[in-house]
Amino acid sequence: MTRFASRTPLTVLRVLLTVGIAESFVHYLDNTLRYSDYTGPNPPAATSWIAQWMIPVSWLLFTVAAVVGYRRFRDGRWSDAAAYLAVYSVSGLISIGHYVGISISDLSVFQNTFVFLDIALGVAVLGFATWTWRHSRDGVANAAPRAVG
Repeated sequence: MTRFASRTPLTVLRVLLTVGIAESFVHYLDNTLRYSDYTGPNPPAATSWIAQWMIPVSWLLFTVAAVVGYRRFRDGRWSDAAAYLAVYSVSGLISIGHYVGISISDLSVFQNTFVFLDIALGVAVLGFATWTWRHSRDGVANAAPRAVG
């Protein structure tokens, strides 16, 4: 396998996480600042327990999972990486919950754009995590382990 081909999954992951972290920062910041837009006047029981302060805290925790997942992948620890990346994917997938208590028309184009991007990136990261896990189980992890020292 060429050196380029062996680095392709790492490059894909780097792009996914760079875009995902930047996009989710904007979305979670907007969600924090315009909290009542996303919850509506009478949030349903499924989302009523979510407090405004939880949003930036959860973004930070999800982002830590992304960074740990990236490092594990880079170091060739694909099984571990898959688990951390799957956890990080929830940061985007959970955005579908915005539409439990409000409709699409209740949010602005900007807000809906970032909600949909968040969901799409969550699906992409979950797909990458699944691919990583499957390849770790097959013993064909192609990420070159980083030299320690």
